[in-house]
Amino acid sequence: MKKLLVMYFALAIGCSAYAQNTIDTLKTDTLKKKKILIEDSWSNKKKKAETKHTFQKTVDQDTMKVEFMNRDVVKAVQTEKGGKIKVGKIGKFAYQEGRDTTKIRIGGKQINIIDGWHGTRIKIQKVHPWDPDQDKFFMEKEPHFRGHWAGFEMGINGFSNDDYTGYSYDFMELDMAKSIAVNLNFLQYDISLQKERNTIGLVTGLGLEWNNYRFDNDITLQKVNGVIQPLDLSVAYPGRNIKKTKLTTLYLTVPLLMEFQIPVKYKKRRVHMSAGVVGGLRLGSHTKIKHGGDKDKDHDDFKLKTLRYAAHARIGYRSLNFFATYSLTELFESGKGPELTPFTVGITLVSF
Repeated sequence: MKKLLVMYFALAIGCSAYAQNTIDTLKTDTLKKKKILIEDSWSNKKKKAETKHTFQKTVDQDTMKVEFMNRDVVKAVQTEKGGKIKVGKIGKFAYQEGRDTTKIRIGGKQINIIDGWHGTRIKIQKVHPWDPDQDKFFMEKEPHFRGHWAGFEMGINGFSNDDYTGYSYDFMELDMAKSIAVNLNFLQYDISLQKERNTIGLVTGLGLEWNNYRFDNDITLQKVNGVIQPLDLSVAYPGRNIKKTKLTTLYLTVPLLMEFQIPVKYKKRRVHMSAGVVGGLRLGSHTKIKHGGDKDKDHDDFKLKTLRYAAHARIGYRSLNFFATYSLTELFESGKGPELTPFTVGITLVSF
């Protein structure tokens, strides 16, 4: 009974729509002052054959069409779960029946009629624009691919493959627990690599990266004849209690990552994995020494490389994201300091 009501409702809307279109056409012809030829029985001219326009109904298995002037007024397709209907120029609507729920969709609105133990509940919700290429009428169009780069991150820095050839000791050993990395990835641009899905894409953007390298020894860096050498703070600040000594760098970063997303339970809940490279342009660097109640800063390039690039990988679920960066370039210019390869591991605290 519910299906028949929907079908008759569609037919009524279609007929009224086409009647209105006919009236509008006559009004337009009158306004444009078009000539309308009226022939009678006294005319010597040959009378043209009259064409009668009638409604025509066609039934073919699960499809029913109502035509007027060789145009579809109503086209209805019946399926196991429901049906879909197109009504002239008015637009499209559809219905779908389940065990306890009937869905009626009209344009961008969907009406859900839910029969429960406590009565019938009606819920109206907004849905995505109609997609005629979809086999399922009530399938919402998937959003565009969105990667995972933008956000606020923190991590821990370290050095690997260290080589202190030409130096008496490993003076840049780190207190890793206090060697903190802070990343602010403020811009993201996503490129989908699929037409029908949104699970694979490229991610790029911009970010700022602060790296703190907290020295485990009471030293700082100095340039001697253009080469980085350690400065013993017990000699530079005799009798002072050295509380902190570190090197800080600031880079502008540009990533190029390929990201894969695996849906888990729901489409919006996905495991995401990405890998690629991150380029960096050094914007600044300084050393900082905290002794007693004083602080000393020395801003210099310290023979650090201006440009760098690093391998980068990320994995996460929804807003939880872990990352790792391994530099493919050394920290210092060749022959200007110890050979050190920086790396960082961390977590995204806030996603943008």
